[in-house]
Amino acid sequence: MGMSLKDNGNLATCLVIDDEPAILRLVAVVLEDLGCEALTARDAESGLQVIEKQDPDFVISDVKLPGMDGLELARRIKSERKQKPVLLMSAFGEPRNHLGDGFLAKPFDIDGLVEFVSPYLDAHD
Repeated sequence: MGMSLKDNGNLATCLVIDDEPAILRLVAVVLEDLGCEALTARDAESGLQVIEKQDPDFVISDVKLPGMDGLELARRIKSERKQKPVLLMSAFGEPRNHLGDGFLAKPFDIDGLVEFVSPYLDAHD
């Protein structure tokens, strides 16, 4: 009793970056249901600050963001921290030659999202 997932100290942490609040909330809720700690950011610049401070295990980012886009964000993360998986989402089809570790088309369903992130949660244990 009283033992939550958070007590075991090896909860995966994920950063979700999307400028649409509804999507941000949806993805965060799904991740938390899966036992993952979800951090959120509304743009790539603040996402990079979260990565600096909190070092999440993996990142899920929309491709189309205000300012720096998700492709540039993935490039930066890969150039500095090669071990961190970056998953990209977009309503506009999969970008060519992106550096993401996975791609999810929007609109997505919950099952698709769960299937998409599960390997990264398992890899953490």
